[in-house]
Amino acid sequence: MRIPTKRVFLGTAALVLFACGQSIAADLLVNVRDSDGAPVENAVVTITLSGNQPAQKIDRDTLHQVNQKDTAYHPFVSIVPQGAPVAFINSDSWGHHVYSFSKPKRFDITVPSNTTSDPIVFDKPGVVTIGCNIHDRMLAYIYVNGDGIPVKSDKTGAARFLDLEPGAYVATVWHPALKSKRKMPQIEIMADKEGVNQKAITVALKRKGKKKRKPRRY
Repeated sequence: MRIPTKRVFLGTAALVLFACGQSIAADLLVNVRDSDGAPVENAVVTITLSGNQPAQKIDRDTLHQVNQKDTAYHPFVSIVPQGAPVAFINSDSWGHHVYSFSKPKRFDITVPSNTTSDPIVFDKPGVVTIGCNIHDRMLAYIYVNGDGIPVKSDKTGAARFLDLEPGAYVATVWHPALKSKRKMPQIEIMADKEGVNQKAITVALKRKGKKKRKPRRY
């Protein structure tokens, strides 16, 4: 599912979870909101069954793509399973130099205009920050998932999990603007056929800093 790539940098986000039971499987709706009630997109919510049991079969065969258009990466945040290949498309009429210094995946490639790179396999879980050596303002993130079911919040702040196996889940949330990168916030929630459960978690995010003005010279 493709998500519009819009950056949102807010002070605090509220993560509200609703587990809606069904006769066969459970559904889970996650609404990500800031402290003012506005939706937050590009938050990655991952759920796993308690006890670290795998929540779904992971597809590592699908080729994922990140497009470079109008000197920007699309999508801003991508979710790929561990071991999946990713190709970088250059839809601009000028070249790009794609790189990452992140521990889960380090690479450095050039992508000429109107071409597609060879696939790169992201074989370690974690967050990979993508930049461009030619255009410093270009930035993107690839969330490489190891276990569980990851879903990205859309522009309305919603992340939907459908047809889950009933049981106790642990939900974690990641966002590019999290204040603490060491430990993602998490909560436990029941998803079963007996009713609706609701829980909330507050996630501290960095505020977008103001640009410092250069001192005037007289």
